[in-house]
Amino acid sequence: MRRSTRRTFLRAVGASLATLPFVNMLADSVARAGGEDLPLKLVAVYHPHGVAAEYWAMRAGDTETSFDIAYENCSLQPFDDAATYGRSFKDKILVVEGIDHLSNANGHDSAGTMLTGSRIDGKMPLNLSLDQYLAVEKGLGADTRITSVALGVGMDGTESGQTLSFGAGGAPLPKIIHPVEAFNLLFAGLVVGDDPEAQARAARQRELGQSVIDFVNGDINRLRTRLAPAEQQKLDQHLTSLRELEKQYAAPSAGGPSCVVPPLPDASRFPSVKQYNGGEPYFDAITDAHVDLLAQALACGVTRFATLFMNDLSYANNPLGLPTDNHGSVAHTYDASPVGNNGRPGAGKPETWVPLAKFNRYSYSKIARLMQRLDELGALDSTLIYASSDMGNPALHSTRNVPTLLAGGANGKFRMGRRIKLKADCPADAPWCGETDSTFTPVTNSRILVSIAQAFGVEIESFGSQPDPALTTGALSELT
Repeated sequence: MRRSTRRTFLRAVGASLATLPFVNMLADSVARAGGEDLPLKLVAVYHPHGVAAEYWAMRAGDTETSFDIAYENCSLQPFDDAATYGRSFKDKILVVEGIDHLSNANGHDSAGTMLTGSRIDGKMPLNLSLDQYLAVEKGLGADTRITSVALGVGMDGTESGQTLSFGAGGAPLPKIIHPVEAFNLLFAGLVVGDDPEAQARAARQRELGQSVIDFVNGDINRLRTRLAPAEQQKLDQHLTSLRELEKQYAAPSAGGPSCVVPPLPDASRFPSVKQYNGGEPYFDAITDAHVDLLAQALACGVTRFATLFMNDLSYANNPLGLPTDNHGSVAHTYDASPVGNNGRPGAGKPETWVPLAKFNRYSYSKIARLMQRLDELGALDSTLIYASSDMGNPALHSTRNVPTLLAGGANGKFRMGRRIKLKADCPADAPWCGETDSTFTPVTNSRILVSIAQAFGVEIESFGSQPDPALTTGALSELT
């Protein structure tokens, strides 16, 4: 992969300007003109309620590169729906069967394992998430306006079952659930072009904001010396947040042909945003707004690392025509066949597969929308989307065989347009084996995380926290 043209351009403009978004966008344009890859971007997407494997897994006749996802009830249909999304994205997805989230926790608490590869201890993982490892610890988000962004739908909680991003030691990071707040974080004060009035307005906002930051920084540093080490660690998280604000005030501009500041989301479309507080009927509109903002932010070079924590549509007369309680009346009533029950015998009840598959298809439609937006903005080929859930079979709260999807161009690091079926956790003659049995041989999502880190040029061999280090070691060679 060639990087010389982009590096040469950034050296030419000098270190003092190289962190500004408009310079990064110009560097991207220079790189694109020189035939180089743009900097790789990562979006991790969580969708709830596991999967109806009968309408998700490979079927008889499917092969790694020749497979049908357009058949009736298939939850992956959105990725081969050119009529809705402008083109088929079948060549831009990599579906992986047989990945386990060994969280050692209730299925609903296992979302925290998705990006950490860690067991959950007291509602928290034991280590930081991959987005934070790459963006913060390895410094790959240092030259963007926003180091990383975490968005969510409906739930602003930070327990392991309600978020994806975790800092050092597994400390949960806050996420934004209101699209207007997401817009303000990503785009407020960002000026595209050379409008003098806009530039002057942004300069005034930066001066005021920097004054406030300087005052708060002084107070925090004075307080820090009086605190115990554990409390100092919490305070350091606040300092990190302040440094993020400083980056925003120091980076007022953006540029490039696909970089425009999107309109402020219309708050009247979601008068309430919080779950159990009247927000449920607006979750669909909130999700679309988040998706569109993320696509534009990635295309503008505002950030390279993002997470999106989606929600269900549990309210009366929801657009999917599903029961009011998607959780209790769809996910928990799923009665799987062996393909959705880790190979265990039993016919299951087909009438319970369709409602869950319909919800799964809805979730994937939002990922297809994200891909469409990124494609329109010229950013899909340089983006990797990693989508998964907290469970495989939701009725059992099973964290085995979780739905795993990689999508986008990923700068060619992974071979897309494929389906991969990994070896089963249990041998065919012992389908009831469990985690404590010697016959249980899982493939954990840590292998996915190691592969993603290596795609970003970070040469690690393990990621995550499990009792057996072998479970967190090694890239998943099948991806490349």
